[in-house]
Amino acid sequence: QVDNLLRMLEGPYLKQKLIELQEKYPDIIKDVRGIGLMLGTELSIPAGEIVSEALDNGLVLISAGTNIIRFVPPLIIEKEHIDTAVSILDKIFASK
Repeated sequence: QVDNLLRMLEGPYLKQKLIELQEKYPDIIKDVRGIGLMLGTELSIPAGEIVSEALDNGLVLISAGTNIIRFVPPLIIEKEHIDTAVSILDKIFASK
């Protein structure tokens, strides 16, 4: 049960990591919003392009509309998974 309680902290960790990406790529990531693990990033470029490249790199994401990437990871996600996902996104955004 303690592990489950500690995992509740992963939502803020994911949001902070996405905000750090936004600070690094302000011309691409316009906004990060959401609650807990249900988060979204509003982009200045088409989300489909990023979602497709993420999938090619082993990261499954979904878009919401034309310019929003929706993050709804499993509740059992751990920080190392978040770090891997953010690293993949960092690589993709750096190529834009």
